[in-house]
Amino acid sequence: MVGTKAIWPTVAAVVLACVSLAQPAQAADAPPNPLDRPGWTLDRHDEFNGRLDPNLWITNYLESRTPEWRSRARYGFRNDALVLRIDNDQPTYYAGDPMKVSSIQTGQRTGLHKTSPLDHSIPTVWKYAPKYGYFEIRGKTSARSGLHAAFWTVGKQDASNQNAEIDIMEHPGRTPRNFNFCLHKWSDPNVSEVNNSISVGFDLANGMHIYALEWTPAQVKLYVDNVLKKTINASPAYASAFLLGIYENAGWTGSVDPSDPRPKEFVVDYFRAYRKS
Repeated sequence: MVGTKAIWPTVAAVVLACVSLAQPAQAADAPPNPLDRPGWTLDRHDEFNGRLDPNLWITNYLESRTPEWRSRARYGFRNDALVLRIDNDQPTYYAGDPMKVSSIQTGQRTGLHKTSPLDHSIPTVWKYAPKYGYFEIRGKTSARSGLHAAFWTVGKQDASNQNAEIDIMEHPGRTPRNFNFCLHKWSDPNVSEVNNSISVGFDLANGMHIYALEWTPAQVKLYVDNVLKKTINASPAYASAFLLGIYENAGWTGSVDPSDPRPKEFVVDYFRAYRKS
C-alpha cells in the first residue's frame, strides 16, 4: 500500500514473506482462463496490461446524450487490470442529475441505446460489433448501495428497432451475492423481455470471477466461473457493441451513503471474444 511502510523484526519479516509467497493473492479469486478455448477461435481481446487497446475501446459513454466532457471515463490500471472509477471530482453525466458513470465501449453512433436524449451528433465508429460468439471478462465489482457495475451489449441500430440489450453481468452493489442477467427488447419486436436475478455462492466484491456470454441465433447463455448458470431462449439477430461500466446514483440501486469514500471501482482483468471455429 503506497504511503505507509511497516518496520518488522528481521526474522518475522522473513517468515511473513515466505507465507505470502506460498499463498494465492486472494483465496476468493477464480483463476484466469487460458487464452485458447477449445472449439472457438479468438476474435478480439484486451488483457489490460497497463493500457487500453485503442483499436477496440472508446472511452466515452454514449457521448451523443451529453456534453463530451461529462461522458469521459475515469480509469487506470493496477496489477495488470483495468480499474474503472467513480471519483470525487468527477462530473455528473447529466447537468442537474446525480448519476456518475465511467464506461468504455466498442462502438458508438448518435442516438445509440433506447430512445436517447440528444445533446450533439458524433461520428459512427464500430471498433468491434460482432453477431454471435463467446465473450468473457474476469472482474471484481463493489458492494455498496447506490452503485452498480455492468458487462453488457447494445445493438448497433442499423435499423431503429435493432436495439436489444443483453445484460451479461449487471451487479447492483446492494445485493452482494446476486446480479442481473437480462435481455431487454426495447423496441425489437422479435426479442422477448427476460429478467433474471442470478444467485452465486460468493460476494462479487471479494474476488475476481469470470462472467461469460455464449450468444447463438437461438439463445443467450450465462456462465459464471465456467459453469452454465442460466439460458434465455431468445437472441438478438444483429451485431452489437460491448460495454464495461460502473455507475453511481443511477436511480434504481438505492441511495448513496454520503460518508462512503470514493473512488469506487470496477476492476476487470481481461476482455475476450471468440467466434465458433
